Amino acid sequence: CGTVAGGVEDEGEADAGWIEGAAILLSVVCVVLVTAFNDWSKEKQFRGLQSRIEQEQKFQVVRGSQVIQLPVADIVVGDIAQIKYGDLLPADGVLIQGNDLKIDESSLTGESDHVKKSADKDPMLLS
Repeated sequence: CGTVAGGVEDEGEADAGWIEGAAILLSVVCVVLVTAFNDWSKEKQFRGLQSRIEQEQKFQVVRGSQVIQLPVADIVVGDIAQIKYGDLLPADGVLIQGNDLKIDESSLTGESDHVKKSADKDPMLLS
């Protein structure tokens, strides 16, 4: 009474105890690698989609007293952009002429209200 038997079983488990730790470590490494590969492939898809959108997006500009449509990447300093309702601004600029223009600057200021722009008071347009 009071003696513990099983010394032989405890020695076998102690010798094979590293297997459990190695299995946990291997499973963590597998999860990290799969997650990293998944994130990399999603980022690659996003970059491809973003570049395709940038190439397809056209904007009307006045260049050399002619109105032409250009991809956003081809707009240069000195072009006069014609902004219509719902357009995303291709670049920062100065308002020359406008009629009841309101801009969403929530990505810059954090305020969800539209900011009214006019050529007299607040002519700076921020993309």
